[in-house]
Amino acid sequence: MTLFVPLEADTPLPSSPFFLTESVDPQVQISRIIKFILKAKRIVVICGAGISVQAGIPDFRSTDGLFKSLKRDNPREALASGKDLFDASVFNSEHSTALFCQMIAQLWSLSQAAKPTAFHNVLRALDDRGKLLRVFTQNIDAIEEKCGLSFGVPEFEDKRCKGRPKAPMAAECPVKETLPSGASKLPCPSSDLPRCVPLHGTLQSMHCQICNCSFPLEEYLPSLTLGQPPQCPECTSLEATRQLIGKRARGVGKLRPSVVLYNEAHKDGEGVGEVVKKDLIGSSKGKGRSGADLLLVVGTSLRVPGTKRMVREFAKAVRSRGIGSSRNSPSPSSSPRPSTATDEEPTTPAMKAIYLNLDFPVPTREWEGVFDAWIQGDAQVFAEMLQAEIEREARAKELALEKKKRREEVTTQVDKPTTPKTPKAQSKAGSDAKIMKRKYSSPSAPPEKKRKIHFPPTPPKTPSLTLRIPPRPVISEVVVTTHSPILSYQNMSDSRRQQLITPEKSPPRRSIKTSARRCTAGASIIKYSHSNVTHLPVSVPQNVEFSTSSFNDPSDDEQDADAHVLPEIRRNNLCEIEVA
Repeated sequence: MTLFVPLEADTPLPSSPFFLTESVDPQVQISRIIKFILKAKRIVVICGAGISVQAGIPDFRSTDGLFKSLKRDNPREALASGKDLFDASVFNSEHSTALFCQMIAQLWSLSQAAKPTAFHNVLRALDDRGKLLRVFTQNIDAIEEKCGLSFGVPEFEDKRCKGRPKAPMAAECPVKETLPSGASKLPCPSSDLPRCVPLHGTLQSMHCQICNCSFPLEEYLPSLTLGQPPQCPECTSLEATRQLIGKRARGVGKLRPSVVLYNEAHKDGEGVGEVVKKDLIGSSKGKGRSGADLLLVVGTSLRVPGTKRMVREFAKAVRSRGIGSSRNSPSPSSSPRPSTATDEEPTTPAMKAIYLNLDFPVPTREWEGVFDAWIQGDAQVFAEMLQAEIEREARAKELALEKKKRREEVTTQVDKPTTPKTPKAQSKAGSDAKIMKRKYSSPSAPPEKKRKIHFPPTPPKTPSLTLRIPPRPVISEVVVTTHSPILSYQNMSDSRRQQLITPEKSPPRRSIKTSARRCTAGASIIKYSHSNVTHLPVSVPQNVEFSTSSFNDPSDDEQDADAHVLPEIRRNNLCEIEVA
């Protein structure tokens, strides 16, 4: 079934075709169709003369169309319709050929003065967003090129003749110097597929009917205005060369506009067919490698057999891929008027094949089940609605990017430590930030994200036993005491008392110097006693030096038991030990 969506409010459901479904809320359905168009990734547009009427170029079949205006303007020619001037039989007579050339000159002037319409601009907007796969236009005005789309038909490479040697022809390898003055050939199209492909030729060029060489139409506009088809410069130069070398003449062809007429083959039909095949089934590389996923047919009555077949094939292809599910697509039904569609989103099918025109194509039975929706109305009005939605989405994306940048700036300011800066440092930092921003800022580069460093879990600490050994005590001073006999002053003899009182009269003494001895750990401390010497084993640290004072001669011990002790030591009863 086909959903009927009028652009104007309070439009009744037409009686034909019978397979139309009325929409409860047309505005909701229009918004939904626009969302499907913007959601698609590879859109194929097949357009007709309806998109160029607002630019000042008449269509063909309307009440003010080109077919009726040509018949009205040429009453003496007895034309059944203006369509007769677009038939291949126009070259059968010089009179019809002259009318055809004059008509082409007028159409060329109109196309040069025409400006892109709202629909042409929305095609460019879809192409800028990367959603437009191809535009197949039936128009010959080439306004699509003015709006910025690449235009033309690519050269066809016949794979069957790839290995065969091709005979060289003079017409294929012309010498530029041999061309007449003012004549120039059109450059060959590039190998890349153009975005817009003309199905019925273009007014920009003319080609020879014999050698098939193309030339710009503008150079031969005066001849066309007079109704005289110009001669081919390539054939003229080739004919002059053959006469010089003594070969027979082959004839000089005439140039004709490179538009496709009724009942004739397209001179670039193989190239057009190759592009259509790639967009239908996809290719191994390039933007359309998966084929089209949405079809939009605009401003055409679908009367040309080749265009009708293209629309049917693309409608089948887009239902097998792209947005939505193919199970939701409507199936043809032979029942009479179906019930009206509800507003529930799950029951509404996906819009993959959309027809936009004032009238539905006839015969209507041929298009049953081809289109998912018919938008009845002016193509320019719908283009303005679509352009407004595209701009609204673009503004929403810009606002989202600005909010994201602000959040990133806030996070960076929080993370950075606040340190006071001098005015010179602040100015230098500001200039450096501007330089870095100009150097590294790019709209396509995404902002860097901070990476979180994850450390492995630390193993549990094993209990350890610590032994604390106290340091050994250091003996800094060792005192050795000697027990001298208690001498009672009363028991002393008078001589002894006198000796103690007058020490200068005591017998002569000899001082005995003992060398300092170093004691090692575990050495013995000597304890002096009055009668004998005893050794006490004690622990003494290293580097301890013993020194003794002066002693009397040991021979005096026989006379005085205390003679070997100095008077001061006897009084203190001490022996000092020096520590090194």
